[in-house]
Amino acid sequence: MKEVKYSIKDAKNSLNFLKGIDAIFRVNLGRNKIIEYNGKVENLYTSVFTVKLDSNVIKTYSYSDILTGNVKISALSAP
Repeated sequence: MKEVKYSIKDAKNSLNFLKGIDAIFRVNLGRNKIIEYNGKVENLYTSVFTVKLDSNVIKTYSYSDILTGNVKISALSAP
């Protein structure tokens, strides 16, 4: 059985640190489909967080997407 290294609380803390900072989001859609875009973490809610893209589109992801590696975030600039 695979050991869990991080919890949802850890994912929330890391996203809280990245809130409002320009970042690159890499989203794995499955079957070798990966989308990459620039945006900012806009809001953090109880079970989801929102990302505002440079084109003013808002996307919503769950914290489990971070834990499973389906969403990877790289900050463009340090706070």
